[in-house]
Amino acid sequence: MEPLFCDMKLPISRKIKLIIGILVGLILSLACAGVGDVPPISELPPETPRVTLVPLETPTRILPTPSNLETATVAKVIDGDTVELTDGRRVRYIGINTPERDQAFYDEAATINRQLVEGKRIQLELDVEAIDRYGRILAYVWSERGLVNLEIVRQGFANAFTIPPNVRYQTFFRQAEREAREAERGLWAGASIPLKIIHIEADAPGDDRQNPNGEWVEIANQGNDPVHMRGFTLSDAANNKYTFTDFAVLPGATFRLFSGQGEDTGQALYWGLSGTSLWNNDTDTAFLRDDKGALIDSLGY
Repeated sequence: MEPLFCDMKLPISRKIKLIIGILVGLILSLACAGVGDVPPISELPPETPRVTLVPLETPTRILPTPSNLETATVAKVIDGDTVELTDGRRVRYIGINTPERDQAFYDEAATINRQLVEGKRIQLELDVEAIDRYGRILAYVWSERGLVNLEIVRQGFANAFTIPPNVRYQTFFRQAEREAREAERGLWAGASIPLKIIHIEADAPGDDRQNPNGEWVEIANQGNDPVHMRGFTLSDAANNKYTFTDFAVLPGATFRLFSGQGEDTGQALYWGLSGTSLWNNDTDTAFLRDDKGALIDSLGY
């Protein structure tokens, strides 16, 4: 059968309408081609945070890459400071600590790490201890941007966290953290809450592990209004975290958070540890954050 628009008995106007209809149908068919390949919304990957590397004033490559390093390829990023190589080995970055899965800025730190190394060739530099207790390689990771460990700190999504004897670049990590904190980048974004960490008692009398309540942190409300701390957190440099529940600090009042166990009062709270200590005797940092993860105050020693 011949197409209708070729039928000479049809009026011209009818033929034009038929031609237009067929053309529109063809265009719609082409536009919809491949639509069946798009997964339903429920199967799409979750939206990742929109985090981009911040161009910093100082050169990215502030340290020269050492020679004779092992070259490897990153298969996937585990989190902000851990990756898995194509041969299955896992690498934990030396000298830094990024937020854990249940902490604020976890997704952002992991995203920054992906942008730096995922699917890329890297070089591994070892220090004194090469393997941790979980069997992961402990390394300084170098990429085309320089020292990745350092870059994540500079971007504001990790704090310096040096564990001897792997201390080769600790001075650079601490300086980078200080600069990121002053610029309020990433996890150093500040919260305007008048709480202040005024003292950390880190070295308990006797054996720290047997006397966890000999360790404590003192916090003061230096404002004119009560501060309700539900959802606030206090953590150390290793990301051990205490989460406050229904607790309020009156104007001008102070309270202590003890590491051990006890009955909470208006002036004393208890972390709940037993048979172990929390705060390092030599060096550590306390971070106080609000319920959104914004930094209220920190104190190091």
